[in-house]
Formats: sequence, structure tokens, C-alpha cells
Amino acid sequence: MTWWKQAAERWLAPVAVLVVVGGCGGETPTATVLPPVPVKPAPLPETSAPAAPPIGLTPLPSAEEVQQAAPGGRADPFGPLVVVEAADAQDPTTGLTLTGVLLVGDQKRAMVTTPTGSGVICMGSDGRCGEDAPVLLPTGWSVLSIDVARGCIRLALNDEPQDPFCIA
Repeated sequence: MTWWKQAAERWLAPVAVLVVVGGCGGETPTATVLPPVPVKPAPLPETSAPAAPPIGLTPLPSAEEVQQAAPGGRADPFGPLVVVEAADAQDPTTGLTLTGVLLVGDQKRAMVTTPTGSGVICMGSDGRCGEDAPVLLPTGWSVLSIDVARGCIRLALNDEPQDPFCIA
């Protein structure tokens, strides 16, 4: 070992001990007082609904009132869904089945299924809703009216009005 390493070890070892001992001394820390934990207040007894303010506002129902008014969920949420289907209307003379009616903008439309396919028909001589739409009605049939409110359509055969038929 070189002489400077021996001198450094002799002088540094006592200094390191003094630093460690000196760091351990000092005042003992005082205890920290934590604020008290707030106690949850007891629920207030049931009271009647607050009176409506004089400005004409009606208070909202309480959470309990909403929960009581809402029905519970399904008895078995993993069970099969119960589907209620409306009966489609079928015209025996054309074989046309009316499955729905709708209003697109100002245009009334009927959703139908025929032996040749399914699609949408509109009022007019061939029932097509546009020039590029397929012809779904048999030859000679036309759509006289579509009643969206009642779910009915009225067809004509060679300009002879037929009885309307409606979705049940």
C-alpha cells in the first residue's frame, strides 16, 4: 500500500464515525397529532317532501322514490329474451307481405316481401321509390296510398282499388 492510502485511511475512518454518530444525535421528534376522524351522521328520520318554493319550481323526487318507481331488472339476465312480434299483413291476391311503414322526409314508404324479393315500395303506378329501385309488385299492380299512422297500404290492380290491408 502506498503511504498516501494509509494516511487517508487513518484520518478518514475517525471522521466517518463522527459523522454517523453526530447524525444520530439531536432532539427527539415530537408526536404529531392527527385531526379526529369525522363520524358519519345518523340518517335523518323520514320527512315529507319539501314544499314547492314560491317561484313555481317542483322539487325532484328523492332517490328512494325513483328506485321504488323503477321496476327491477330481468329475473334471469342470462336467460333468453322474450320477443313480441307484430303479425305481418299478407295480401292473398298478390302474395305481398307488409312488414312495416315509414316516412322518409315527406315520402311515405312501405316495407314489403314478395315472392320475388324484399324491399321498399312507394305510391305510384309500379310502386318503385326511384328509377333504379327494383320492381317488387306484380305486373298491373300499383300503390294508391300508404297510411303511416295506421300501418296500412292500399293497392290497385289495373287501376281498380283493392281493400287496404294493415299490419296487425
